[in-house]
Amino acid sequence: MTASCVGEDVVLSIDFTVSQAPPAPFVGWVVERQVHGICAQDAWVTEVMPWPDLGSTHLDLTVTPDIAFFDAIYRIWAVVAGGNETFIYRPHRHNFANAECLPGPSVVGYFVDYAGSVFFESCNENCWPGLSPFDGTYPAGAEALVGTGQLMMLNGELFMGMEGTYIQSTAMAESSLPCEPVAAVETSWGALKARYR
Repeated sequence: MTASCVGEDVVLSIDFTVSQAPPAPFVGWVVERQVHGICAQDAWVTEVMPWPDLGSTHLDLTVTPDIAFFDAIYRIWAVVAGGNETFIYRPHRHNFANAECLPGPSVVGYFVDYAGSVFFESCNENCWPGLSPFDGTYPAGAEALVGTGQLMMLNGELFMGMEGTYIQSTAMAESSLPCEPVAAVETSWGALKARYR
């Protein structure tokens, strides 16, 4: 699954390759959205979809963000009878897409020294994604910020690797957001634009 933006919508492009029937308890699949930096409950952005047929299937889904500005991660889950999510084991790093094309940062936090290397420690108490210390790239100037305590916003694409989530960062700026929980308030695009005019 990959994510791209068309206007203010996110388009999820999903490719399934199904070589065998799913386990009997699986009744279908869903896409779930996790918003960064807002401690809102994760939400399904699709209804329970039927399991794809054997072979290859492509599907494009258009999703409209319900919380303006903030970046998001999308994941595919299998759904079992009773409506509970369950992990799909084989594609565990490919069932994950980051809509980094939204205007908000992907991660907010601080640069620290981690065993002699630069590492970005996210404000994960504020529901920013935790990052792997073993992967990731940061913009030029990151080393000078190590240990300064300067709160920064990073933009870029998040990936799921062997050691967890990591970022390929393309830009950074001083954070206008705090490193503390932000209320989970639904904000329209219009209201957000009006606030920054």
